[in-house]
Parts: sequence; structure tokens; C-alpha cells
Amino acid sequence: MNKRLLIARIVLTVLTVAAVAAIFYNSSLSAVESTEQSSPLTDMINAFLHSIHINITLTEGFIRKLAHFTEYTVLGTLLGTTVYLYRFDRKKALLTVLPIGAAVPVIDELIQLFPEGRSCQVSDMVIDFCGVMFGMLIVTLVVTLIMKRKRSKSTD
Repeated sequence: MNKRLLIARIVLTVLTVAAVAAIFYNSSLSAVESTEQSSPLTDMINAFLHSIHINITLTEGFIRKLAHFTEYTVLGTLLGTTVYLYRFDRKKALLTVLPIGAAVPVIDELIQLFPEGRSCQVSDMVIDFCGVMFGMLIVTLVVTLIMKRKRSKSTD
């Protein structure tokens, strides 16, 4: 096996596991701790929007949903890239990412049953899963473009 490929597999596997750990850690925070993280971000985004003369104010709830989607898009991208590096074809990659991409949000939301002031929300599971699938879509498009480019170079 190529040494660079082995290193890439190890690094991406570690990053993927770290992303899941970070997601689970955030879910273990109490409602107060979670708000302490999201409130300053909400304020910063709204200040930025107003500084560029966009006169809308985003709610903390919207920012939280966007954060869910974004962190799971990152996870989907990492997970999809990791799976492709293990030489799965597109169908096998999707069949590997789908169950993991569904299980992590469910576990994430179940963790939120325990910290004070937090709750399990099916809507967050759906948003999270959509984020994973969006990340996987990005990876699939990039892989498809790379494969097409390689094929066109080999036929030249």
C-alpha cells in the first residue's frame, strides 16, 4: 500500500472520529453552557450583517439550526472522504455513510436528554442528517470530477 494513502487514511479517520467526539461533547453541555457558546456567535453574525448594511437580525434559534447543519456538513465531508480513501466505489460509500450519518444525529440528540435544560429534537436529527448528506454530496461531486478528469487524461 502507498505510504501517502495510509497516512491520509489515518489522518482522515482521526479527524472524523474527532468531529464526532466534538459533536457529542457539545451535546453534553447544559443549556446554560450551550447558550454561552451560541449567544456571542449570534451577536457577532448580526453585527457583521448590520455592518454591511443588511438589515436583518438572525435569532439564536436560527443560528443554532445553521450550526447543526454546518457541523454535520463537515462530518459528512470528512466521513465521505474517509470512506472513499478506503477505496469504496460511490454506491458502497453511500451505503457506508448513510447508516453512520443517521446514527450519529440520533445518538447526539439522545445525549441531550441528560444535561440540564436540554432536550432531544427530531427536527435537529433531520437537519443533522441533511448536513451529512450535503457533505457527502460535495465529496461525491469532487470525486466524480476527479475521476472524469483522470479518464479524459488517460484517453488523450
